[in-house]
Amino acid sequence: MKFSLGLVAAATALSAYMFTGTSAVGSEHEPPIPIEALQPLTGDEIRYLAFQVFEGGANPEIPFDREMIYTPKAAIVRMVRDIVTTIDARGGQRTRLAFILGPISFDHSDAEVRQIIDDGFDIALSENISVGFHIDGAMFWGKRQDLIGNPENVEWTDFDGTPATGLKLDWAHAPARMVYNAPQIQAEVSRRARDVIGARISLHLKTLKSLGKEDSFAGVIAGWETHMGQDITANDRVGFHALANRGFGPGQPPRDVPAEISSIVNEFISLWTDGLAAGGVDSNRIYSHVAFLPRARFDAMPTPPGLAYETVLDIAPSSQRPATAFTTAARPGFSTYPVAGTFDQIKQELALNDNPWWASAEGTNIVPGNPPRSSGLTMENYLARSFNHGAALVTLFGWGIGGDMMPDNPFRIATEGDEAIATYRAFLSQ
Repeated sequence: MKFSLGLVAAATALSAYMFTGTSAVGSEHEPPIPIEALQPLTGDEIRYLAFQVFEGGANPEIPFDREMIYTPKAAIVRMVRDIVTTIDARGGQRTRLAFILGPISFDHSDAEVRQIIDDGFDIALSENISVGFHIDGAMFWGKRQDLIGNPENVEWTDFDGTPATGLKLDWAHAPARMVYNAPQIQAEVSRRARDVIGARISLHLKTLKSLGKEDSFAGVIAGWETHMGQDITANDRVGFHALANRGFGPGQPPRDVPAEISSIVNEFISLWTDGLAAGGVDSNRIYSHVAFLPRARFDAMPTPPGLAYETVLDIAPSSQRPATAFTTAARPGFSTYPVAGTFDQIKQELALNDNPWWASAEGTNIVPGNPPRSSGLTMENYLARSFNHGAALVTLFGWGIGGDMMPDNPFRIATEGDEAIATYRAFLSQ
């Protein structure tokens, strides 16, 4: 059984346009992004300026695609040292320079996960900076035949039980979406979060405490833009297997399909964050990570009759409504590329939840798209959008990406430009 297929098709086309910012026309109709300068930091909370270092391939300069492998420690060290020597500042009384290792995925064995964590803490101590970890909680699991080989763990594209074939992403190839509430999946998420990732981080935290260097741990991000998404073959939403597990079916569909699926996604995020906390990680150092299509982009464009914002929000690739980022055992985290309306909507969601500390889990000062385009902001303006408003962690993407083969990668230029480096040094002097 399908739901409003005409609207789904329209939403898919519209979201691909609006979410990625692929057209100059979109920028003409969007509201301007307010420009802020970084304000002096106050209070006792340490703020982490972090740079994503990619696990998953042999070289972190070439991000993963399809199945992931363990990235050799020596390759990670080279990139981290480039970050440290280029920025030439490690932090002051209220700031720390950090690197974030990830994604840690189901494609990584338990032994590889522990080794990634060991590598990260060892490098952080040797370079006198901080380290964090970024978990892919659901996307890359093709090596886990014990999981993906069980039909009960593979999503459907309808209530007839049509299996999903692959997850629709605009940046990588991924297997079919796993069923978030399948008993075997939930048991394995809890085990990995608690007994493997959480327990290993907790072991290293005891060492940091003995050295008086607890601030060398920037945190762990539980998810990589966690969402339900679309199937790459059907070009339509998935989640019907999870809905069936909740008792819904062709004769008894949910009253509100997107809302029900969002509830399932939030439950899955909570499973990860609860497990990490049970493994010994302080909830103040656990973050979620979601991305969303901003309402301002939706409102700026003509839309087909009857197409609601919430429909597009929950169908757009990598998008999920921002409320799903909030769990009891973690701080919320969001992707924060400078797309019009993103930050204003984050502030609204934070206000609805008593303004907790939060994380920019992914982003840099460029608008994604084909091709990416300038935001019109400086890096100082970009960082101010988060650090001026309660972000404890900002993770920048793009450092070193492309290596010698792609020195003009726009994300790399935005993250490594002279103005950006000067901004990092000034921020880290606080």
